[in-house]
Amino acid sequence: MASFDEVIPPGKAGSIRASIHTSNLKGPIGKSITVTHDDTTQAPIVLGVTATIIASVDILPFPGMQLARHRRGFESPAKLLIRKDATEQGTLALTGLVASAPWLKASARKVTATEPPVDGLPAAQPGDVVLSVQADAAPVGSRAEKVTFKTGLAREPQVTIPVTVNVQPVVTLQPAALTLNPAPDSADGASGEVLASIRGDLDPKTLTVSADAPAFAVRVEPPGERAFRLIVTWAGKDQHTPTATTIHLKVGSQTVDLPVNVDRKVVPKPS
Repeated sequence: MASFDEVIPPGKAGSIRASIHTSNLKGPIGKSITVTHDDTTQAPIVLGVTATIIASVDILPFPGMQLARHRRGFESPAKLLIRKDATEQGTLALTGLVASAPWLKASARKVTATEPPVDGLPAAQPGDVVLSVQADAAPVGSRAEKVTFKTGLAREPQVTIPVTVNVQPVVTLQPAALTLNPAPDSADGASGEVLASIRGDLDPKTLTVSADAPAFAVRVEPPGERAFRLIVTWAGKDQHTPTATTIHLKVGSQTVDLPVNVDRKVVPKPS
C-alpha cells in the first residue's frame, strides 16, 4: 500500500510512503511500486522495495492447511509443527487457540521429547507444538477458514494460519439437473441418464433412490458400485401427468437431490 505527493513542482522533490502487510510472510520479500507522471520524455518509474520478515515462529512443513473430504474423509486431522524461531527470545507458549468456524476443531500438544517424523511433519524437538485441526461436520463446498493463536513471544504475539476446507457432496451428479425430451413419435414417454459417483468415504451399497412423482421411474446401473449411471424414465399417460419431480439419492443419513423436468414443448398435440 502506498501514498504519495500528488503534485510535485518542476525541480522539486516529493515523497512516497509505502507499507507492506507481512501477515503469513517470512524471509526475504520484494515488492515494486510503479510511479506514473506527465513528463513525456521519461518512462514510468519503478521503485523496488525489499524487506526481510523475521517471524517469532516457524510453521512446518508449510504455513497453511488443506482439509478435503474425498477418498479417506476426515479420519485423520491435518497437522502442523509450530517451532520458535532461532532468533526469538522467550518461550513458545501456544494459548488462545480459536478456529473461525464452529465445525472446525483445533487442538495443540506440547512436545516434551524428540519425536521422529510422522504424519508428514518433520522431526519434532522439545518445546515445539503440534497443531491439529479436524473438520468432521464441515458443510459441503469449498471454504477458506483460519486458526488463530497466541505465541507468548514478543515479536509475533499472535499467528493466523489459513485453513482451506473442501467437502464434496455425498453423491456427485453430472449434470446436476436433468431435462427429458420426449421424441415426436413417442409423446407419452421419455428417458435420460446422469453420471454419478459416491464420495470415497461412504459405502455405495447403502445407496437408495426415490422419486417424488410416480410417473418417474429411476434405476441405478450397475447397482452397488461407487460410479454408476442413474437412468430416469418418464411415462406421460395424458396431459395431466406431472412433468417435474425431484429424485432423492440417499447414502447413509445424507441425501442429494436431482431435479428432473420434462420438456413437452417439442411434442405435437394429439390430433
